[in-house]
Amino acid sequence: MQKRFFLLAILSAGLFIACSGDKNSAPKPKTYFRIDVPLPIYQKFDTLGLPFMFDYPNYGVVEKAEQRFDNKNWFNINYPDYGCKLYLSFVGLSPKNTLSNLVNDSYNLTKEHDKFSSGVIERAYSNQEAKVYGYVFEIKGTKVVSPYQFYITDSSRYFVRGALYIESSPNTDSLSPIIQRLTQDLDYMISTFEWK
Repeated sequence: MQKRFFLLAILSAGLFIACSGDKNSAPKPKTYFRIDVPLPIYQKFDTLGLPFMFDYPNYGVVEKAEQRFDNKNWFNINYPDYGCKLYLSFVGLSPKNTLSNLVNDSYNLTKEHDKFSSGVIERAYSNQEAKVYGYVFEIKGTKVVSPYQFYITDSSRYFVRGALYIESSPNTDSLSPIIQRLTQDLDYMISTFEWK
């Protein structure tokens, strides 16, 4: 029995010495799972009785938003596989809801993300033939929860605002493929936007 214990101790010591070579034992950097985002198949949004239509990807799910305040024209496009949701609101222009007030509100809502952003890329959009005008705001930064916001108007009757929100802890390193894909999808959505 002692011979076996002695032999086991010698083998264990030899194995320990062999494994404790001069190799670098520094921890490996943190990595993320690879996220493959499929190419979209676009479908037409023409529901909820709203006076506009656009194309959106087939992995988005249109949801009527819970009724809040006076606005009954809020809806979302949920991207459940990616933990993101596009919040959309539609407002008819009126003396109470003027275009200048709604545009200012859009800028103020975008500015709320300034403390987390490293900058905002602002792009004007104009399709005079379809009477679709607006601005897109790409909010950059590693801790930004809403990397893409926009508003669209016909300048006389209607106003639509959208904001993409990440519904998990924001980290643009790991979410970069998703944000990139959805940014392209939203740009396409705006380019196909039409008033009825």
